Amino acid sequence: MHSKDIKYLGIGLGIGISIMGLFLGTAFFIPGFRSRVLTPQSSTSQAAFLPATLSINSSTPTASSNEISTSINTLEFTSTNTLIPLATDTPIPVLTPTLSAADLLAASGELSIVGPLTREQQLNLYNSALTFLAPTYAESKKMSVEINNLRFSDPSTTCGPLAIAILQKAGIIPPDNVPHDYFLINPDNGIDRNLLERTFPNEHYINTRYKIKLNQVNWSAQPLMPGDFLYIYSGEEGNFEHMLVVTRVDSAGRAYSVTNYNTDQGFIINEVLLYDPNDPTAGIFVQWTKRKEQLLGSTGFAGYEVWRYIN
Repeated sequence: MHSKDIKYLGIGLGIGISIMGLFLGTAFFIPGFRSRVLTPQSSTSQAAFLPATLSINSSTPTASSNEISTSINTLEFTSTNTLIPLATDTPIPVLTPTLSAADLLAASGELSIVGPLTREQQLNLYNSALTFLAPTYAESKKMSVEINNLRFSDPSTTCGPLAIAILQKAGIIPPDNVPHDYFLINPDNGIDRNLLERTFPNEHYINTRYKIKLNQVNWSAQPLMPGDFLYIYSGEEGNFEHMLVVTRVDSAGRAYSVTNYNTDQGFIINEVLLYDPNDPTAGIFVQWTKRKEQLLGSTGFAGYEVWRYIN
């Protein structure tokens, strides 16, 4: 090839390259062409791939590449309560313990923690006593059968077994005691005295006999305590002897028992006020020693005996 031909060929290639460069430069500055070639997705489709909590601070969908870069660098966070709820929107549940009858009475002062038994023992004692409530004759007769484990049993003579069953259910005396063994016992009888000493041993209980009528006792000076087991002596003026356990004492010093007693509708098992240290006319102790041989029963003319837990 001649040098002249080579010269013309170089000139031609230069012109071609210049034309191509001019074409591409012009196309880049044509908005429609640039949008189709360089940015196949619109600004809306771009935003769809961004988190819902972010927005692009752009003014027009055809912003330049520099503007797009600037917008992405200035992403703004927006509040979305539906996606990230405030703590107050979903309160944390608080567990409320179920309170027993004894807990409620203790909170109100109707059950006062006094005496040698622990708080837990006193609460258990009262809650256990409530399971033996039988406020009608028919119910108390059925309860008497269950306590004594006998087909034929009467609520008028179930005082000893009932008191032992309450103490046993509360865990204050061992579970191997048989409530029916305390049916019509008499501490003056040697065999029955031995039974009581095994149930309430001297190393854990103090045993005291008071030879004074129930209606003459100064209960402020010598109060009964929760868990006290009592044997009440009728004396010559009474017509029955009785056993019971003190199931609670309130903040005013009044003592109560879940026990069996006679009513106009017959014997029932219910909670009853034993005495009020501030009112000598209140309580079943006063009623039982009110007069000789009264229709609903009389006892306590020869005093009472107490077995009290000490440790």
